[in-house]
Amino acid sequence: MANSATHSTKVFPIFPNWHTRQLILASQSPRRKQLIELLDLPFIVRPVDCDETWPAELEGPAIPRHVSELKARACLASMEAEIDPERDVVLTSDTVVQLDGATLEKPTDNEDARRMLRLLSGRTHKVTTAFTLAHKREIKTYHDTVAVTFMPLPEALIARYVESGAPLDKAGSYGAQDLIGAAGIEKLEGSFYTVMGLPMHMVFDKLQRI
Repeated sequence: MANSATHSTKVFPIFPNWHTRQLILASQSPRRKQLIELLDLPFIVRPVDCDETWPAELEGPAIPRHVSELKARACLASMEAEIDPERDVVLTSDTVVQLDGATLEKPTDNEDARRMLRLLSGRTHKVTTAFTLAHKREIKTYHDTVAVTFMPLPEALIARYVESGAPLDKAGSYGAQDLIGAAGIEKLEGSFYTVMGLPMHMVFDKLQRI
């Protein structure tokens, strides 16, 4: 950040270059904040507002990669006076759930959430999380895709989960860390954390290299 006093003097053994840096997590997701806290790095949360619409021709991983980059550029523009691009690192991310090539976004209401969960019931879908790192005036985006198989979901389970309000802020109407994930996910091929909102093995690797 522009004010060097905000930078930590703490030593980070697994992140030796971070004693003068700060991570800016441009996300309002409490799950992503929780995951970044695991790394024990100095960071601040700065949610960013931007148009997350993607071009109609985009498919698969190209969709979250595009949206993640939009968020990064929006964060850089809104915090231009505060960010030290030579030291600070901006992290943005986007997750999509895709079934048979169709992208399931966040539900518009409870009925939409029920519809999506019924679609996913007893079937395998893909979850892709893309993340973008902006540092030293470079913007780089990465992604990871996981195959998730749900057992047939009982209507009572779907109803209870929807009534909790938990699906409304989640792509595909579910969180792997929630009741529906614990009770409904039969098989997961890849990183659990990718489904939760950040491919932490990749984030860790890239942050170590900065």
